[in-house]
Amino acid sequence: EKKKVQSQEIQSEIEQQTIQIAQKREDVMADLAQVEPAVIDAQQAVKEIKKQQLVEVRSMANPPAVVKLALESICLLLGETATDWKAIRAVVMRENFINSIVSNFSTENIADEVREKMHSRYLSNPDYTYEKVNRASMACGPMVKWAVAQISYADMLKKVEPLRMELSSLERQAAENKGKGEETKALIAQLEKSIAAYKEEYAQLISQAQAIKADLENVQAKVDRSTALLKSLGIERERWEATSETFKSQMATIIGDVLLSSAYLAYAGYFDQHYRQNLFATWSHHLTQAGLLFRADIALTEYLSNPDERLRWQANALPTDDLCTENAIMLKRFNRYPLIIDPSGQATEFILNEFRDRKITKTSFLDDSFRKNLESALRFGNPLLVQDVENYDPILNPVLNRELRRTGGRVLITLGDQDIDLSPSFIIFLSTRDPTVEFPPDICSRVTFVNFTVTRSSLQSQCLNQVLKSERPDIDEKRSDLLKLQGEFHLRLRQLEKSLLQALNEAKGKILDDDSVITTLETLKQEAADISKKVEETDKVIAEIETVSQQYKPLSQACSNMYFTMDSLNQVHFLYQYSLKFFLDIFSSVLHSNPKLKSLTDYGDRLATITKDLFTVCYERVARGMLHTDRLTLALLLCKIHLKGVPTETSLDTEFQFFLRGKEGVLNAKAPPVEGLSQEQLDAMLRLTTRLVPFKCLSKKNTRNARVRCLVTTKYTRTVCSSTVGRRETFNSSRNCNVPTPYHPGF
Repeated sequence: EKKKVQSQEIQSEIEQQTIQIAQKREDVMADLAQVEPAVIDAQQAVKEIKKQQLVEVRSMANPPAVVKLALESICLLLGETATDWKAIRAVVMRENFINSIVSNFSTENIADEVREKMHSRYLSNPDYTYEKVNRASMACGPMVKWAVAQISYADMLKKVEPLRMELSSLERQAAENKGKGEETKALIAQLEKSIAAYKEEYAQLISQAQAIKADLENVQAKVDRSTALLKSLGIERERWEATSETFKSQMATIIGDVLLSSAYLAYAGYFDQHYRQNLFATWSHHLTQAGLLFRADIALTEYLSNPDERLRWQANALPTDDLCTENAIMLKRFNRYPLIIDPSGQATEFILNEFRDRKITKTSFLDDSFRKNLESALRFGNPLLVQDVENYDPILNPVLNRELRRTGGRVLITLGDQDIDLSPSFIIFLSTRDPTVEFPPDICSRVTFVNFTVTRSSLQSQCLNQVLKSERPDIDEKRSDLLKLQGEFHLRLRQLEKSLLQALNEAKGKILDDDSVITTLETLKQEAADISKKVEETDKVIAEIETVSQQYKPLSQACSNMYFTMDSLNQVHFLYQYSLKFFLDIFSSVLHSNPKLKSLTDYGDRLATITKDLFTVCYERVARGMLHTDRLTLALLLCKIHLKGVPTETSLDTEFQFFLRGKEGVLNAKAPPVEGLSQEQLDAMLRLTTRLVPFKCLSKKNTRNARVRCLVTTKYTRTVCSSTVGRRETFNSSRNCNVPTPYHPGF
């Protein structure tokens, strides 16, 4: 610090001296500037002396006095001792004479003695002027001018000599101070360098101490990481071993699973659900005999689709039963274009919703613009839905056969007499609403049949889903979320496993130094635990869903039985034709437009009301279009279905079968005559007593009981419902539906 202060003082002194030197130099230069132009002018004049003029002087044997005087002064200034003309002429004759005057002469070298001689001998002489000498010799005139200027300049130098001496002294002092300052700076720099070295050494020591501390922390962290890594890897090992075993079992059965799935997609689409199950069982038996392993519990809907796809299909109005889901898979994984058998129209609605974003076009072979729509779909790749395929147009043969030609990078297909560019995204669906239509073998070989004909189990599933969505939206939402979560769980686990493998593959150096591996393992462990917890919760949700579904299962079974009962009424009369949409409209109106449900909040009461109103509304709407004599048949059929859904009641199948088909068969015996009964009534009574155990004593009671005789002998119209004959020979009034129907004595 002292050296720094000393250096600062020296620097301050140097600055002051520099200012003084600058001032002194300005004064000296100002004085010299007064005479310096004359010197420069004189030198220029000497330079301009012509050689001829100089030769003229050199050739003079006896020059004029002023010429000799001028040249003597020049020789004196040049330091030459020449007093006579001969010596002067010898100096002038030199080649460098002019150059010695102009270039090699230094005014500062003029001695005081020479300067005094110049003043006393020459400058004081009135003839020693430029004008006079120049008139005598134009070569000597400029020399005189130069000599006068040099003496004037020398006088000025003599005058400013003290200032110059002082300036030199100041410059020397400044140089000394500057040297001292440089030495001080060097010393300070050396000291600072030493201090920096000490600081660096100290910093290195601190850094080493910190490094040792960090190493200790790293070692501890590595110990913690290794513990966590071993623990996580142990857990992952168990899970991966289980996954590996599952993978091994999947690989062991993959051939059989793929064979079953392929056969199912290729051949099962034409048949209904029951026949598909029989086919699947037959194929499984053949695989077992052939020694090919397959998963006995394989679920084709889960094997051939993922939860996200199934949720999307349901959102696009696909019924949620297994049959429709299998058909949707076939519509996605077909090789030949699908031909859909769709009596209910549900498949048509689903396809229109599924391909709505791709601007699907609906047309028909009976449509005048069919060919135009077909050409547009082929060219632009829009999906095409062709209805009424029973009226098949052979123009579609090249499309179904995929008769393509490639020309210059273009893919062409011939439609009639026209070649059309085929878009790779083109897809066509053929559809018919007639389940009885028979297609020729050539069409069957070109298409993939997909049968959407509803079955009892599929309709039961649809109705169950619909009633759950209406009555228990919380359960329906849980079921949808469960399906979605199952897909997300598996997908998330696969992503985490992939990221773990990637982190292990990209790990460089020691694995304990790679935070990404540890972090990925911890994340996988945590999320796997969360997923396991959610899976446990899903088991509870599944149990809850199953419990609630069981409550509504009798209603869904009744719906399925009611529709298929309505569908079979054409056996009674060919005009009794009822579509699935007609029944679903009835079911929907009971669920959503029933005023009786507005005041009910208890689920059990609402279910009982829905069940009762469903039978009532169904009977009322169907009976409107029936003959009066056929309504009793409908009432009995509905009553039979209703009793099957009541667990506490017996089914009474034998009694219902008798009342519906009582006159069938031949009587082997003859009924004894009874007063008041016709032969037809006697035969009916005989059938009743022989086929139904509770009525075996009817003939005896008929003869003894006046009320019974009055009943069977009187013709009248009474209100009969889907009443059933009780075990104690009485009508069960609790099952009356108040449907006015003519009572037939034959029953």
